[in-house]
Amino acid sequence: MRRYPAGVHVRFRRATNADCRIAQDVVDRALRDYGLFIVLEHGDRDLVDLEAHYDARGGMFELLETADGEVVGVVGWRHASDEIIELKKLYLTSGARGHGLGRRALDRVIDAARDRGARAIVLETATVLRDAVRLYTRTGFAPVEGDSAGSFATLSDQCDRAYRLELTAPA
Repeated sequence: MRRYPAGVHVRFRRATNADCRIAQDVVDRALRDYGLFIVLEHGDRDLVDLEAHYDARGGMFELLETADGEVVGVVGWRHASDEIIELKKLYLTSGARGHGLGRRALDRVIDAARDRGARAIVLETATVLRDAVRLYTRTGFAPVEGDSAGSFATLSDQCDRAYRLELTAPA
């Protein structure tokens, strides 16, 4: 495992379908650190066609790259409705965790959601991803179920929790 220095510099690069395999590898390695795995047939099918699942739905999928071009993370979001943004992917390789990169990626999603006039962001995650859950709750995401979970009212195979961040007060 490669460790990165504190304050490691990354650039966020919009991914295309040519990057699908790289994105799949990052997500699979990150999940395996927690005893989980990628499921391309179900919850991770978005990683087979990034452009259809993100760009075509008004969203974005980005790779986090170091100065030497190594991909150390991914972040992907898309519209769940006119007022709700769905954070679908936010994963970092083990060596890149703990340097504030997850927070930077999450802040990009929050800024994009606000720029698009979204009222809230929803996401699903697994309780075992403790660092991710801590990041989300520290940022203001709260656990939700049912209609409040939006597109994640029905959770995927490996995810057992949905979270929501209110960006504006409900009307």
